[in-house]
Amino acid sequence: MFSKSAKPAVQWSLTAKLVTLYVITASTSLLVACGFLYWTLLSNIDHEHKELLSTELAEFHRVLQQSPLDLTLLKDLAGEESQHADEVHTASFHPSSAHYSYFRVLNSQQQMIVETENMSSLFPMPFFLELNTDSMLTYDIKTQTEDGRIFLLVTHSLSINDAIASAWQVQVALNVTQDEMLLLQYKKMLGVVLLMGICFSTLAGVWITRQGLRPLNKITQAVQSISINHLNESISSEKWPKELTLLAAAFDEMLNRLNESFARLSQFSADLAHELRTPINNLMGETEIILSRQRTPSEYRQILESNMEEFNRLNRMIEELLFLSRAESPETKINCEVLVLENELERVRIFYESLAADKKIEIQVKGCAQVYADSLLLQRALSNLIANAIYYTNSGGKIFLLAKSGDHTTEVHVCDDGIGIDAGALLKLFDRFYREDKARTINTQGSGLGLSIVKSIMELHQGTITVNSKIGKGTSVILNFPSRPR
Repeated sequence: MFSKSAKPAVQWSLTAKLVTLYVITASTSLLVACGFLYWTLLSNIDHEHKELLSTELAEFHRVLQQSPLDLTLLKDLAGEESQHADEVHTASFHPSSAHYSYFRVLNSQQQMIVETENMSSLFPMPFFLELNTDSMLTYDIKTQTEDGRIFLLVTHSLSINDAIASAWQVQVALNVTQDEMLLLQYKKMLGVVLLMGICFSTLAGVWITRQGLRPLNKITQAVQSISINHLNESISSEKWPKELTLLAAAFDEMLNRLNESFARLSQFSADLAHELRTPINNLMGETEIILSRQRTPSEYRQILESNMEEFNRLNRMIEELLFLSRAESPETKINCEVLVLENELERVRIFYESLAADKKIEIQVKGCAQVYADSLLLQRALSNLIANAIYYTNSGGKIFLLAKSGDHTTEVHVCDDGIGIDAGALLKLFDRFYREDKARTINTQGSGLGLSIVKSIMELHQGTITVNSKIGKGTSVILNFPSRPR
């Protein structure tokens, strides 16, 4: 069965994200502001209604508190309210342009005592809700008449001489058409303002985001223009915003690393081709010579032995390249353990004792210390260093293997009194396939990878390698191993 390929995730544009967040933020702010303004206006209007009703009810309460009750004064009050309502209602301007009210007074037996004109026709007694005698006003009962006017209906109980049993009721219908129209108009205006604000925020967000991301687009164009032949170009030379300056600098550093890596890779490819060409040319030349005419068996054997040496050289080169490749992999792990460094040095000395004896070179081991390292890799690093020391030391010379133990490190010194290395060559000493000119005349069998392998081994141990040398006085190589981690 073939598995279905996963659908690519939807990629959001950064511009779209920023515009969306900006519009949401601006719209929320506008909505909160409009809501607060509307609530403020509504609270002020409700407070005004409360003041108007409180004033009228206070007047009724004053009249009803008189003993004996003055019905004439109460009817005069009703007449005044009726006259005010008629004046406003019959005026040339719209009747909703001012506040006025109708009222009805009921005694404790729910009998109508007095009411303003047209109260019964507009609002019969059953139209009002009964309220408890708790002296609390109610403002949420609104109704609209046939001619479009809006009234706020309130029923209020007034106790006579502090006697709840003799409580009278006042039914009031306050004209609030003007305020309701104002609230409706205000709500429409706020809606228009909110809609225009959202549209403006969207357009402004798009413009601001594009302006803000323009430097990023320029960096993108600059990056796209860089090719393999222009890795040395820089994009941090221009004046970028502070947030993008670090990005440009980091990208330039990455380009520098890529340029250096590409240069090393190109040099490595050229050196590898050169190193491989020599043994292959030797093999081809010797094979052509042997095939040019009939040879004796001994001659064929001699050519085959020579070819075998070249094959071994090629095999060593391939193995060393593979080792370097594995050593540079971040997944490579080594098996470190605590080793007695004196025993490791003595083992390498014994192995190279016969080779050194051929050149009458003495190898000495000094010092005693412990090192936390991989035994096989340590042996390989020491072997490469001692082999180089033997090749580059004149007959009768000496090689010293010294172990030193410090507070947090362990040092291994490989010193010789050989021909030495020029100061200008020390910086390139660990490059692959690099050989100093003097070394070429002495050692033609090496692959030029020995010191590169030693450096890679030290990097695997998180250690360092240092070379000190003077022409004609010898070379000292110091391997610095960190202490065992806790």
